[in-house]
Amino acid sequence: MTTFWLAILSLIVIALLIVWRIFSSSKDTLGAENINIRQETNVTLYHEHLAQLETDLAEGSIEQDSFVQLKAELDKTLLQDASSSESVRDTKATTWIWPLGIAIALMSFSFFSYMKLGAYPLLNSPTTSAMNEENKQITPEQMMAFRLQQLEQVVIDEPENAEAWFSLGQAYISIGEFDNAIAAFDKVIAQVGIHAELLGPKAQAMYYKNNQQINADIQQVIDQALALDALDPATNILLGMNSFSNRDFANAVKYWEVVLNSDRPGISTDALAEAVAEAKNQLRLSNEESAGVEHNKSSDTSLPQLTVDVSLAQSLQEKLQNDEDKVVFIYAIAANGPRMPLAAVKLKTSDLPISIVLDDSQAMTPQMRLSSVNKVNIYAVVSMQGSVGIKSGDFKAEVLNVDTMKKSPIAMEISIQVP
Repeated sequence: MTTFWLAILSLIVIALLIVWRIFSSSKDTLGAENINIRQETNVTLYHEHLAQLETDLAEGSIEQDSFVQLKAELDKTLLQDASSSESVRDTKATTWIWPLGIAIALMSFSFFSYMKLGAYPLLNSPTTSAMNEENKQITPEQMMAFRLQQLEQVVIDEPENAEAWFSLGQAYISIGEFDNAIAAFDKVIAQVGIHAELLGPKAQAMYYKNNQQINADIQQVIDQALALDALDPATNILLGMNSFSNRDFANAVKYWEVVLNSDRPGISTDALAEAVAEAKNQLRLSNEESAGVEHNKSSDTSLPQLTVDVSLAQSLQEKLQNDEDKVVFIYAIAANGPRMPLAAVKLKTSDLPISIVLDDSQAMTPQMRLSSVNKVNIYAVVSMQGSVGIKSGDFKAEVLNVDTMKKSPIAMEISIQVP
């Protein structure tokens, strides 16, 4: 900062020297010398003319009255020359007003321009500028560490700040400090009381600490949370993760869809929907690989087996030929009931055309199967975003009110774009 202002001051001094040099150059000295020479010459001539007049008076060439008159005119001329010289000096003196005015104007304009148009506010707060510049290069891990330090300082300064303690607990989970996370959540519970939205995150921290295994202590916290709020997001997400890791994909879907359908704020629905789709896909694959289970019950004509022939319209093929392979969802839902799929298959556009069979082996839960209803709506959807559900911009085909015991193939050509 000091170096900067010294540099500015040096530039101003140089500019002033240039201005003052112009008004104090050597020609002013020469002008002064010329004035002095002129004065000396005028005095010399005055004395010479006066001597000549006195000689003429002595010789009788002029009368006394003429002598007095001529001498008066000579004195008047000398006085006028002297006054002219003084006027020149006064004019020269006034010229110093110009460099002084220019100097003041130069300094005023420079400071005004910099304060209004320059970067003085940034220079005046170098810490903020440096932090903004550093933030452009900071890594997510460094940002998390910085955020953690901030929260730790907040709870030191404000030990009764329950919101800060809760955020600190979440941050501790993110960096794997599960004991600290549990302690932070306990601190919040001690301040505001027992609530499901506090017990759920605490159960998650305990779950991760126990190598992602639910023991009796964790189950007790889970049961307590669900008793207070059966739709608590953190608790249901935890149960879904545990079910998925244990390859219980049906229950994983059930718990995660509870959260998706709850419409609670602050939930990353896109990520959770992707997890549900993956769990359903894994469920289908595991059912297909299971020997001697429902997938092989083709001989049992009492159970629904809907054969669906799915293809892309020619116009859609041309539109998608230069795009990456899109996800295709083929599923059946109850014609008059909840929108949870009774059977679902996930494919790629490169798999089409294809003939598939929808049956009870592709059920999401044991209670929601094709055999549990009489009529279904069948959808084939090309998802442009790769997520479940029918969204604007997707392409679809649908067949409504299909008898679940229908034996003939159902042709579906995907061509309609969702508005």
